[in-house]
Amino acid sequence: MFLAVDVGNTETSIGLFSGIDLEQHWRLTSSPRQTGDELGVLLHMLLASVDRKPSEITGIAVSSVVPGLVPAYRRLGEKILGREPLIIDYRAVPYLKILNLDPASVGADRLVNAVAAAELHGPPCIVVDLGTATTFDVIGPGGEYAGGVIAPGIATAAGALFERGARLPRVEIKAPERVVGKSTEESMQAGIFFGSVYAVDGLVRAILEEQGFPAKTPVIATGGLAVAIQAASKTITVVDPTLTLTGIRIVWERALS
Repeated sequence: MFLAVDVGNTETSIGLFSGIDLEQHWRLTSSPRQTGDELGVLLHMLLASVDRKPSEITGIAVSSVVPGLVPAYRRLGEKILGREPLIIDYRAVPYLKILNLDPASVGADRLVNAVAAAELHGPPCIVVDLGTATTFDVIGPGGEYAGGVIAPGIATAAGALFERGARLPRVEIKAPERVVGKSTEESMQAGIFFGSVYAVDGLVRAILEEQGFPAKTPVIATGGLAVAIQAASKTITVVDPTLTLTGIRIVWERALS
């Protein structure tokens, strides 16, 4: 059994793989103060919920955009495996040509998304990750990481609106029935949701034009709001909520070969 861990700024996703099959995955709140011992207790509980034991884990790989949590996951690997887990950064993907001026600055989640998208859908392609930030990762015709775009995440932008608008209520982020709202709540939902959809579509179209990609280039969406955004989007072609976990597995398998 293999454990893939994707540590994001807001949430942590954990996937339990048997071979290439994702048997189970969990989504947890990222806590910057967690220790390796706390993570060990949490892992025991998660595995017990699906009748698995830590002794069945033979490998762990971690993609983290929270540097402060990396030591805790190193400690977790030592407790479970007797050795450190694979901590993914640009050095873990030597086969991925990274065109950024500073390859070390590219987030591990973006690298594993690129690896997974290229293997599953073929280059060129674009990954749209709808998380704390909305990121666009561009994989060129030769499978290279060509760069990307980072924009405020949907929930992040909405949170700023709620906090700074003294008379604006908090609303659920979901697709409203119409663009023109008939109440403050409907108007906010329309602005947040459709504004995000049109921003995604506009940036995807700009990327396709700038890169000279074919019109039918795969555009893969992942992240918590991917399904809702894809339903209204004109450019997203595929939704894969576990793309990042799959990418972590692929990177780990290649590291073993």
